[in-house]
Amino acid sequence: MLKNIKIYALFLITIGFIACSEDNEIEPLFDQDGSTRTTELLASYKKTLTDAEFGWKLVYQPKNSVGFYNIFLDFNEDNTVEIVSDYAQGTQDLETTYRVGKSQFPELVFENYSTFHNLFEVSNFTLQAEFEFIFENVTADKVEFRSKTDNEDDVTKIVFEKATAGEKERVINTRTSYDEIAIGNGTVSFLRNIVVTDPTAGAMDPPLFQGTFSFSEFERVGIITTLDQSTGNTTSISYPIVANENGFAFANPFQVNGVDITNFTFDEVNNTYVSEDGGVNSIIGYDLIAPAVPVALIPSLFSTDVDTFETNFTRYLYFDDSSQFYLQQTSPDFLNLVKSIGASGLTIDMNAFGPGVHGVTFRGISDAGGPLTAAFSFTVIPGERVTLSYLGATGAIDDIISVLLLLIDGEGWYINETGESTFQGIPSYQLTSVSFPNFKFSVYGL
Repeated sequence: MLKNIKIYALFLITIGFIACSEDNEIEPLFDQDGSTRTTELLASYKKTLTDAEFGWKLVYQPKNSVGFYNIFLDFNEDNTVEIVSDYAQGTQDLETTYRVGKSQFPELVFENYSTFHNLFEVSNFTLQAEFEFIFENVTADKVEFRSKTDNEDDVTKIVFEKATAGEKERVINTRTSYDEIAIGNGTVSFLRNIVVTDPTAGAMDPPLFQGTFSFSEFERVGIITTLDQSTGNTTSISYPIVANENGFAFANPFQVNGVDITNFTFDEVNNTYVSEDGGVNSIIGYDLIAPAVPVALIPSLFSTDVDTFETNFTRYLYFDDSSQFYLQQTSPDFLNLVKSIGASGLTIDMNAFGPGVHGVTFRGISDAGGPLTAAFSFTVIPGERVTLSYLGATGAIDDIISVLLLLIDGEGWYINETGESTFQGIPSYQLTSVSFPNFKFSVYGL
């Protein structure tokens, strides 16, 4: 009993001593060990990054719906880091510093403006890229992060893998792959197909699959579109892409009859991409499938809107998806075709060069006298469609020839008013190519 009383008294005296002490005498007692442990942990993380003889490689996907960026990283002990990427031909791979530190969690921060910052801010932050990463798991050969700003429902995982010799050069060589994937590579054609055939089939047997393929360079996704010939309705599915030195791969397999098709190799001689995945022959190339001759008209797309298109408004405006005014019913094939020539949109000015001579201005493309404008005349087939005849341009048309060829296709365009516009008194119209209904775009009438 006496022993218990002595222990209790000693406990009360100790508590009293602590209570009488100043806060700044107590806190360091508890923080010192934690601070030391944190400092040692961060130092070990930094050492892991700097110890990699040949640097680190990263296949970076900012969010699940977009494609990938090949990035090489070489961390130095003086807090500088070399970044080499296949983004924007390396123009944003600027010299930068990094910090291995702690906010709420241990983090890696790229401090100065470079590739990660540009991906973060480009096109109004829509890529959801990041330049601050939270350490999650660290080994000598692999470092796993998550994006600092993601919430628990949508977490982006980032994985650094220890590189081998030649990784930097491999990333540099991958840059040219995106020129080859881009629409219009080595051709003025606007029609790019994807066709899947059975190698055991007869010469007259139909393909297992046929559709169109376009590439969105900004999101790095391939878009495969199929067309219902009877209605003119299209269905488009996006596939995130990662490029390599020889071609590209879909992050999620494209499936035909239960067969997974993922890897495509560039055939430079024929300007095509080919795959033999799943034991079938898949090819992506230009003008692989010609439209039926004569073109089968789609009566459901006939409209009297075509009759007054030339006189209802003095100007029609098309915006691409970099603008808040983008009209969503524009097809991926048309969207990416116009973006591939460097134009941000189209302005159609009625009677711009005189009565009945209309101008189509390619916004973002200039000649010596200002924005490049092409002149057209219209021929209306009442209640059905309109055809465009090219008359000339204010400058060289070499850069816009693929879009011009589409616009002046002899079968013309269906025109239908849509309910896309949210502006009172400003209606919207959709123009659909008669020969190639997978090319359609929506405009405002002003």
